[in-house]
Amino acid sequence: MALQATQTLFSVSLLSGGLLLGGLLATIVSPTFRFWPHGTRNWTFWVSWTAWTLYVVGLVGIAYLDWWHWYEPPVVVQLVSVLVFVAGTALSIWAMWTLGFWESSGLEGHLQTEGPYRFSRNPQYVGFITMLASGGLLAGSIQTVILAIGGIVWFLLAPLAEEPWLREQYGGEYESYCEAVPRFLGKPSRRAAQTHSEQSESDSQ
Repeated sequence: MALQATQTLFSVSLLSGGLLLGGLLATIVSPTFRFWPHGTRNWTFWVSWTAWTLYVVGLVGIAYLDWWHWYEPPVVVQLVSVLVFVAGTALSIWAMWTLGFWESSGLEGHLQTEGPYRFSRNPQYVGFITMLASGGLLAGSIQTVILAIGGIVWFLLAPLAEEPWLREQYGGEYESYCEAVPRFLGKPSRRAAQTHSEQSESDSQ
């Protein structure tokens, strides 16, 4: 019974993740089709919401049912993975709270450059990638690892679909932000960072 449930959850989660990744890739390569970001609550919004729900439920269910079935990580790895997972979760929540839930879901909003967005243009993705990597390592389940890798690939590629849309929305303001703040992690040039800081101060006055 448990084996059947595991296989069902894995299949559903894998298919949902495949749909999300396929839609993302189509957005990246096609100048006329956009699956992500949605902009409005159109059909892609509801399809994406459904697919993400099925993917996450399947991933969590697989991790629980198949826990340590592949291998049992050493205690040190377990402790480090838990700490990294908690840190990734905290970063994701902070970033989502700062940007807003609906904007995080791919709907139109304002350009956010404060909070964690001062250090990364995609802090939520950094947090999610951290959670998936550490969670997959901790679970000791090959099926969990496969699903986690799929999610990591999606979050790594997502900015390639988002950035052209964001340039259309915010123009030069977004270009300046890109020059000053790294896509994920890194250190921008001092001149670019100073320019962005001065622009942010000017906008707030």
